[in-house]
Amino acid sequence: MAGMKDQADDPQPRMRRSRRGLLAGAAGALGVLAAQAVGRAAPAEATQGSAVIEGQDNTGATARTLLSATTGEEALLADPATGTGVTGQGTSGSSGVSGTGGGSGGSGVSGFGGGNGGAGVSGFGGAGNGAGVSGGAGVEGIGSGNNNGPGVTGTGTASGGFGVIGVGTAGFSGVDGRGGSNNGPGVTGEGGGSGDGMVGSATTGNGVHGTASTAKGIGVLAENTAGGTALKATGPAVFSRSGLLTVAAGSSSGTVTGVALSAASLVLATMQQNLSGVYVRSAVPNVPRNSFTVHLSKAPATSAAVAWFVVN
Repeated sequence: MAGMKDQADDPQPRMRRSRRGLLAGAAGALGVLAAQAVGRAAPAEATQGSAVIEGQDNTGATARTLLSATTGEEALLADPATGTGVTGQGTSGSSGVSGTGGGSGGSGVSGFGGGNGGAGVSGFGGAGNGAGVSGGAGVEGIGSGNNNGPGVTGTGTASGGFGVIGVGTAGFSGVDGRGGSNNGPGVTGEGGGSGDGMVGSATTGNGVHGTASTAKGIGVLAENTAGGTALKATGPAVFSRSGLLTVAAGSSSGTVTGVALSAASLVLATMQQNLSGVYVRSAVPNVPRNSFTVHLSKAPATSAAVAWFVVN
């Protein structure tokens, strides 16, 4: 119609569309910039007084971090005052630090000592004979090949604290020592000064029991390489290869059987009675039959008692 303007000729709609385009373009640009900023963002750090960030390295702290429950349990992390990485304190008989190994032989707790004799794991027993280190399935220590580093070291205190205590249950050993290759000893003890290298005590059992599983093995070996006393017994000594033989009256000999002998065996025999003209003339071993025969100088009128002892 004459006198009317075409809407296409109206500049207002074009201006409105232009403003909308500018706003949309600006929003898109801001989104791209934000995405780029996130992609370039450095890992966040939990500096002093900040919250601990999960999944990130938390660095920059200048003092320790303490986690404490209202019931008394505590975990202390990264203490620069003492140089301790982790400290845990339990309550009511619970563990201060508890670790459970994973499958296929994973260790519950693993410690590696630092240089200059640093211990991988150190344990100090508490009051009331508390254990420094306690292991439900045991404690395993593997010594370093460098400088003869020990696998486990226990140090007793001057007040009578034990360096290491092993308590066995249900017939099992409190401490089990097994030597490695190249004839390594299972357990080694070295006394300080005039102290004993190893002490064993028992009420009704054996204080020390040594067992060899082959004919060439030795159950207990006592050795003094300087020429001094190798074996000393305070109190009665009992030997399985000793005993008393009774020679019947009217007989001049008697035989003992069931005694394992070798070509190196020595049979010692002596009378236990004072019988006129009667004495031990010989003690002859029979190695194949594991026996020996004691011969007297003459047949006694009454039975005669002869003590015997086999060595080697």
